[in-house]
Amino acid sequence: MDPFSVGFMTLLACTAIFYIVLFSFIYYWHLVKISFVVVPTVFAFEFFAMGFFIVCIISLVINYLPQAIGAAGF
Repeated sequence: MDPFSVGFMTLLACTAIFYIVLFSFIYYWHLVKISFVVVPTVFAFEFFAMGFFIVCIISLVINYLPQAIGAAGF
């Protein structure tokens, strides 16, 4: 497998894990008062996920920029 496919699979897995954890915490929060440990954990995981998205988007742009420039005729 090429690095792009591995990164894409990792991105999908991290996104799925993030939403599973987030929705389970949302379900938990409507049953119990919000914990001061759980909330920072969710926001730290969200920060990690957003950083991963940014890195993946930048790597996609860098990977396909030469092809896009070539197709545009520049």
